Amino acid sequence: MWALIDEGVLYRPVAEPGVMHDQLMHLIEMSAEPNITIQVVPYGAGGHSGLLGAATIAETSDNPGIVAIEDACDGRVAEDTEMVDTARMVFEALRSEAMNPSDSRALIEKVAKDRWS
Repeated sequence: MWALIDEGVLYRPVAEPGVMHDQLMHLIEMSAEPNITIQVVPYGAGGHSGLLGAATIAETSDNPGIVAIEDACDGRVAEDTEMVDTARMVFEALRSEAMNPSDSRALIEKVAKDRWS
């Protein structure tokens, strides 16, 4: 699993501080798993394409890809090759702007301790 998260979500209070701290620490724990990569897209990336809405791309050895797209109006799932390819292209562009996994983990831990402890 490869997850890209916007830096703003580390600071946005959507629960009480203890819950925020525990959730961020859980991300750190999960990022230590060999099959999980978490990268933070920093504020410096500006108005990046990930702000348009969430997307999940699922691939298996016998399926070239399915994309689930969520935006302010609805959510939809598509197997259309062109749409899946576009989602992959957006993901790769956004990933290139993200912090590397170890720097992402360090930032998540710092925010958990400094802001939410």
